[in-house]
Amino acid sequence: RAQAQFGLKSFLDCIADCKKVVELDPKNRDARTLVKQAQEGQKDEDNKSKGLFASMCKALGKGPIPPPGKTKPIYDDGDDDDEDMKDGDAEQKDDKEVVTTE
Repeated sequence: RAQAQFGLKSFLDCIADCKKVVELDPKNRDARTLVKQAQEGQKDEDNKSKGLFASMCKALGKGPIPPPGKTKPIYDDGDDDDEDMKDGDAEQKDDKEVVTTE
């Protein structure tokens, strides 16, 4: 199973499986070798990801930061359609019928 994990580049699972094998059979050279290869593979994957995340996070923290409570709403059309209806309030439907809530 560890070899399949390694082939799928699921290095963390491969390492975990190999460590279990080594725990049960400390003289198993294949498992110990595969652990080292998986650790190197994981290190390579981490380095690739590091560059990706570095470029993604490059713009974070740049630009003006508005003080708390001073931001403007994104869009406000002026009507109060987002308020909850209260008991006895009427609401107009598409077919011009009036529906009341109780």
